[in-house]
Amino acid sequence: MDYRPLEIEREIREFWEKNRIQERLMEHREKNNVGVLGWVEGPPTLNGIPHVGHARGRVMKDLWFRWRTMQGYFVPFWAGWDCQGLPVELEVEKLLGVRNKRELLERVGEERFVEECKKTIARYHKEWVEADRKLGIFIDQKKAYWTYKDEYIEREWQYLKRAWEQSLLEEGYYVVAYCPGCQTSLSSAEVGYEGSYVEVEDPSLYFKFRIADKPDEYFLVWTTMPFTVVTDLMLAVHPEAEYAKVQVGNEKWIMVKQRVEPVMQELSIKDYAVVEIVLGKSLEGIKYDYPFKDLIPKQAELDKHPLVHKVVCEDFVDVNAATGVVHLSPGNGEEDFVAAQKRGVPVFAPFDDEVKFTSEAGFFSGVFARDVDNMVIEELRKRGLLVKADTIRHEYPTCWRSHHKLVWLARREYFLRTDRINDKVVAAAEKVEYFFEAPKNRFLSFLKEGKPWCISRERVWGAPLPIWVCEKCGAKTFIASKKELVEKALEKPPPNFELHKPWIDRVKIKCEKCGGIMHREPFVLDTWHNSGASPYARFTDEEFAKYVPVAFLTEGIDQTRGWANSLLLEHVILTGRAEAPYKAFLFQGLTQDAKGRKMSKSLGNVIEVNKLLEKASADVCRFYMLRKCSPIDFMNFDLNEMNRRPYQVLATLYHLNRFFVQNAEYDNFNPQKHTLEWAKQNGFLKKPDLWLLSKLQKTISDYTANLEKCEFNTALATLEEFIVETVSRLYVPMIRKELWSDNPETLNRRLAVYATLWHALKTTLLLFNPATPFLCEALYQKIYRHLDPTLPESINFEEWPTPDESLRNPALEEDFEIMLKGVSLVYFARQKAKIKRRWPLRKVLVVASEKACKSIQSLNDVFLELANVKEAEYTEKLPEKVKAEVDAGRWIEASEKGINIYLDIYRDERLLGEGLMRDIARRVQSLRKELGYVPTDILETVHVAGLDEESAKLIQPYLDEMAELVRAKRMQLHKSQNEVEVKWHEYPLDDKKIYIAIS
Repeated sequence: MDYRPLEIEREIREFWEKNRIQERLMEHREKNNVGVLGWVEGPPTLNGIPHVGHARGRVMKDLWFRWRTMQGYFVPFWAGWDCQGLPVELEVEKLLGVRNKRELLERVGEERFVEECKKTIARYHKEWVEADRKLGIFIDQKKAYWTYKDEYIEREWQYLKRAWEQSLLEEGYYVVAYCPGCQTSLSSAEVGYEGSYVEVEDPSLYFKFRIADKPDEYFLVWTTMPFTVVTDLMLAVHPEAEYAKVQVGNEKWIMVKQRVEPVMQELSIKDYAVVEIVLGKSLEGIKYDYPFKDLIPKQAELDKHPLVHKVVCEDFVDVNAATGVVHLSPGNGEEDFVAAQKRGVPVFAPFDDEVKFTSEAGFFSGVFARDVDNMVIEELRKRGLLVKADTIRHEYPTCWRSHHKLVWLARREYFLRTDRINDKVVAAAEKVEYFFEAPKNRFLSFLKEGKPWCISRERVWGAPLPIWVCEKCGAKTFIASKKELVEKALEKPPPNFELHKPWIDRVKIKCEKCGGIMHREPFVLDTWHNSGASPYARFTDEEFAKYVPVAFLTEGIDQTRGWANSLLLEHVILTGRAEAPYKAFLFQGLTQDAKGRKMSKSLGNVIEVNKLLEKASADVCRFYMLRKCSPIDFMNFDLNEMNRRPYQVLATLYHLNRFFVQNAEYDNFNPQKHTLEWAKQNGFLKKPDLWLLSKLQKTISDYTANLEKCEFNTALATLEEFIVETVSRLYVPMIRKELWSDNPETLNRRLAVYATLWHALKTTLLLFNPATPFLCEALYQKIYRHLDPTLPESINFEEWPTPDESLRNPALEEDFEIMLKGVSLVYFARQKAKIKRRWPLRKVLVVASEKACKSIQSLNDVFLELANVKEAEYTEKLPEKVKAEVDAGRWIEASEKGINIYLDIYRDERLLGEGLMRDIARRVQSLRKELGYVPTDILETVHVAGLDEESAKLIQPYLDEMAELVRAKRMQLHKSQNEVEVKWHEYPLDDKKIYIAIS
């Protein structure tokens, strides 16, 4: 029977669910464990359907959980769901058919919108649970946390309370990244998410500002955001750089000296001259004539300020790009804002929530900022200030959710001043195990930037910021719980009110300072703060003390700026210690399509988990994801590739176990009686068995060590090598002949082989179980528990294998390695001579060092069996007689690394007859399999027709041996198919055809 994974997986899902295996495993390990390893789920966002990228991460989590559980640890492998924030809001907006937040509030309203958000997460939750079920993820869904629940939000507020107490939570007016599509600010971490920077086309604009009291002198400026000229308040130069006054026609243009030639080339100006060189610091304080005072009355008013529209010196000015003169718009640039703040220059940011200019922008009022670009270019042209307008393609940050180009705006927001505790944050991060250097360096490099965290969002569906402000005196109060809010409320809210907009905004409290009415600040919290609170918010105080810092987490590499970052910042704030909430963090590479492209709906290349697993095997998928590449590598997911080698490896594991059980049952093998110890004590084990058991110990050791290092692909390569090469390709051929005997005198030897296979294959199943749990459970139930009902109810209750040093034999392994090199050289020599492996040969001569000869000679029987040669001779020097026969073509030679093999390729009638018998026997075996016979079935008669007279004569002496080989009572040769009425099957034999039948 072929390996049919989908049937197996359906059956095992039913077995797990019917017998509550996952729940009982958790219950068992909670009471019986060698220790506790903390875990908190990185919550998937319920705004879409799970795809193979999600599946890859979840399979890694499940592998770690199953492995650690088998090692005897209790792991609180409990689910968690990210339910709030922009990702969910945007999905619901799309479903409701609204274009932006203003339309949402006008057409839908907050109450209905919140209810629609809840419906959406419920719908996607079903998809995720089903994907986990199909993948075999043993996560506890009943103990899941939901980030939108009041009890979660109240515990999230405790992080903010600690920040409030330490003066780390404060309101500020600052330049932040802002998404016009989502109509909310973003944190600095969100700006750098994987894939956020994309190539866009923007204006490339050279323009000039005239010096106020010098009608023929100008500062030459370059920008890609012409709309910021509307909010321009200063020009900046580098104080230590040399600046040139360049004569162009009747005008002098000021720019940094080292950029004169490249800029003039770009502007196609050949007739110019540098007439004066000055230091940047000498330009400080020069007043320039802002050109749009007639269009923007507010700019005309600001122009009266003594520091507005003046040149300032700043070290951040890049003198190796553009003109070395930077125009500063404090309402639209972080460095610009800081430059204005330290000089007391006012900030001009006339934008509404849709990033349209307000009435303060005069002529530009009501127009979206980026649509003003062309208007600015035209106005500069009219005034003779435009030097060159072109376009440029460059990398620019976009919103990680809506993909709109971001705009930087000065806004009133709330910030966690994580910059003040950055030394602690970095020190905490440096203590964490990251397994690989590249993601570790990436994470630490980002953390060292140490920017404040903008945590307020101008949205609806999120955890509310629990700060109330007095409308009269401006005093602020932080509310830390629902109970406290109810107690302080001027009017008691209804008993079932929830901690969400709009209900929480209706709760007013009395100001303790002046008696005025306090209203909640209208912000919700950054969704990353929401999920980053999970280590404290998802546990009770007792559980938090027990499980946090958690032992291990794994998420995508993009989470260096996401969840890994927010977890760390919040935990340092909460505890006040330089401690991360996780001891180890594996950052996974992202998953792409077969061509290496990012998966996206627009490309139509997203592979959904539930649809995939309707037709594909979960085990094959799991093995492929873990085996293909290092967990930190970006993975190209190729369905065709998945269904080839991964399927073959698991099919080999399946068929090896079937081979074992069919033979073992035939000989009444009893694992409780015929143990490895029994076989050892009675001397029934031979060198191939001892070699296999020794290789197994190394496999256990290497595999576990690789899991410890999170080198999952290397770990599974070790298992693949053991199953496919060591057991299937080498050990089974060494012992197959012994198992195909029915001789009662050799029964104990056969039972010893079964004891060896029981131990090796069962151990391998335990090692495979975290990666391919369905197949391992199926084989465990149908073979191992069938043969020994005293075993634990599920493979998941088994203990993790540990190496048995008493079974290690490095010297024997070395002998086998040398012997197998010899076998490999025999195969190579056969290939050169075009002689099949099944065809027996008379003699092989091994010419090698004394050590190599001894190694191979000590395994002579195995060597001859694998090489299919009748006898072997060992020597350190090639005999002269053989040398002459090599030259004559009687011997074929193959050599490598000091081992020389000489193969006698002459075949007499006996060897030709035996070779022919083996060729036909192979075709009989193929027919047995095709007709559904198991290896232990004894056939009545095998008929062979179509052999010529010479071939029939050659094979005649070997008919009894062939009958034994194919497990038949007798073999019959027929001159033609008409001699007997049976169903014949045609097979090619070299350049002829033969016919085989079984009756």
